[in-house]
Amino acid sequence: MVPFWFTLSALCFVGAAVLLWFDYDRRRGHGRRRKSWARSHGFDYEPESTEILSKWSRGVMSTVGDVTARNVVLGQIRGEAVFIFDLDDVATVIALHRKVGTNVVVDLRLKGLKEPRENDIWLLGAIGPRMVYSTNLDAARRACDRRMVTFAHTAPDSAEIMWNEQHWTLISMPISSGRSQWDDGLRTVRQFNDLLRVLPPISAELPGATRRPDAGRPLAPSAPAPPAELPPGRSGQPSGLRTDAPHGVRVRRGSRTGRQ
Repeated sequence: MVPFWFTLSALCFVGAAVLLWFDYDRRRGHGRRRKSWARSHGFDYEPESTEILSKWSRGVMSTVGDVTARNVVLGQIRGEAVFIFDLDDVATVIALHRKVGTNVVVDLRLKGLKEPRENDIWLLGAIGPRMVYSTNLDAARRACDRRMVTFAHTAPDSAEIMWNEQHWTLISMPISSGRSQWDDGLRTVRQFNDLLRVLPPISAELPGATRRPDAGRPLAPSAPAPPAELPPGRSGQPSGLRTDAPHGVRVRRGSRTGRQ
């Protein structure tokens, strides 16, 4: 009986070693592909980084603990910094820097995914195959125009979660995504970033300005604006969490645990 158990233990040990070797080879191959892809775009590559993850805390970042960013790509798109990295075996993330930051967070994710874990974000409603959440429902409602509706329908399914944090716009993709998905991800994060330009900017970045000429939309001023300057059909209340959602849009009011 002893030889039997000894043989079984040896087989288990060999099997575990083989699995570890395959996992190591898979990770190494993934890193080689990411490095090759980075070079094809003129980007830089680093095997890992422990510093960049401190920049973000929402979206898929809120679901992971103390992890390391691996297979990190650093580059620029239209003069703005961009990062592509893996969160261990959780997801691949693309982060694009924004010229003008905003304190309003918009989270756009595929239906069926868990809702955001943050306690300061509420459900606005559904746009096609995606659910929209925001920390400011009134500002997010203005951002969800026809262009956003088209984008929500045409964005690739590989972009599972899209969100923004102050000076960054991010998307997360499956860890198994490859070169074509990374290319799609770069285009998608640029498009989403452009659509979020209508969000109210951080006031310190635009001293004395309450409007952006290129946006064509009113921004949230530091004090309540006179009623005559508000868009037609809106009351004189300042931007905030409004409960008068458009027809067909469900809004969660003040609670993250229940939906109406």
